[in-house]
Amino acid sequence: MAGYRQNKKIFLIAACVFGLAIFGWIKLLLTINTYDLIPKPVAISELKTFSSWVNHNHLWYKKTCLGLTADDNLSVGKLEDIIARWSTVVQKDCREVYEKFNDIYNVNRRSGQVIIPDTFQTKVLKWLNNDDELFKEVKLQFITSIFNTYTHESSIFNPLRSKRPGVTSMDESVRDDVEEMVKKAEKDCDFCAYQYKTAEDTFGRIESEFSATASNTFKYDGYHALIILKSHSPLDFNENQFMDMMDTTMKWFMKVYETDKNYKYPHLMWDNLPKASASQIHPHAQASVGPVRHYGLMEHIRLTGLDYAKQHSGNSYFNDLLQIHTALGLTTTLGNATAMAYLTPKKDYEVIIMSKTASIEFFRLLYYTIKALMDDLELFAWSFAMFLPKLEPYVTPDYDDIPAIVRIISRGQANSHRSDISAMELFAASNVNIDPFSVIDHVERSVSKGIKDLEELNRREDEKLVEQPKEGENKDNNQSEDGEAVPKVKVSKVKENEEKQQ
Repeated sequence: MAGYRQNKKIFLIAACVFGLAIFGWIKLLLTINTYDLIPKPVAISELKTFSSWVNHNHLWYKKTCLGLTADDNLSVGKLEDIIARWSTVVQKDCREVYEKFNDIYNVNRRSGQVIIPDTFQTKVLKWLNNDDELFKEVKLQFITSIFNTYTHESSIFNPLRSKRPGVTSMDESVRDDVEEMVKKAEKDCDFCAYQYKTAEDTFGRIESEFSATASNTFKYDGYHALIILKSHSPLDFNENQFMDMMDTTMKWFMKVYETDKNYKYPHLMWDNLPKASASQIHPHAQASVGPVRHYGLMEHIRLTGLDYAKQHSGNSYFNDLLQIHTALGLTTTLGNATAMAYLTPKKDYEVIIMSKTASIEFFRLLYYTIKALMDDLELFAWSFAMFLPKLEPYVTPDYDDIPAIVRIISRGQANSHRSDISAMELFAASNVNIDPFSVIDHVERSVSKGIKDLEELNRREDEKLVEQPKEGENKDNNQSEDGEAVPKVKVSKVKENEEKQQ
């Protein structure tokens, strides 16, 4: 009897243990089935549209997140170390942007050693302008690779490669050479006589004071036009002329949309000078509107941004990109437009400008970036590609659309016969010689100068308006005493088109 009671007790204990084990396994299975091992895609209704607003400015990020002072210089060569320091910061906003950076970008730095024999040292030093410090760097070089894990853009940086023969010109007369080229081309220039030597669109031409359209004789899309400046030189157009040209472009886009509402994806391409593959020296841009989607590379980025938003609580990929570049000090703003020296550039000196719509500030910031290349750096050959939101008047860009975007790069010295594109860029990755952290400084200086010049111009205009004209003097406030037009940035027409898009 005692043995029976003992066996019964053991049985009851075993049953309890078994029951608890079963309960534990059931609870574990329920927990696993309800836990999101892979984040669920965000509902389309929760996706956010683009905004150029960021939480803090660069100086705040530099001090709080990167542990640097305002005077500390950043460079792409130091980026891996900067990111390592950033990863240890626990401050909420710093952590949030770091996680965005770590999610989008992969940064890798490696080294390469060179042994230079005595017989070769003289030539290498000549390439380096006899700089002994640079000569030491040649012997132990550091290469930084940056990879965008979403767009799969990849850039490899080694600023020393800009010193190799044939890449940089020691000739200080680049502008003189280009001006001579411009002068020779003026004699038989088709675009100087665009009224007689270019084709027209079926709906006619759009003309303004400084620019006009022509239908491209050999098209790459159903609607493909030339936007031509009336002045011949591609070196000396001013802000007023450029804004007028952009206004003409926007009018042409809207005219195409009015003609055929199936065509609603606008693009603008501009290659300046033959070095940048321009067929004619006279300044002109290629405008086109597509019926189905943006062109392939931009459409890939748009779709990438859409997938990114679905995986990141609806956050805009383009917003997060701006926030990352702002934290690293790679942006400058003008109104609602932001320019950033891109971390994975296609080529040297790439700047990307973004705004929610094609606003006045968007076009002005592009102009100041062009002036930074031409005036500050004497890089007269450049290319840009502009992609705008769908042409749906009175509607702001939706969650699945792109912001207004323009990408601009230098194409190298304008009088060089060497191509700036190699097999590396065509089939592998972008080989970049210029540090993005130095690029943004040039753009910032150009923006500051442009703003000051415009303020001074407006001040002089205001002074002229309050002056009472004396008898016999020119009463036209837009003309100087010798009758020449006083440059004045026209923004009303561009704003009119901007309001239509909004």
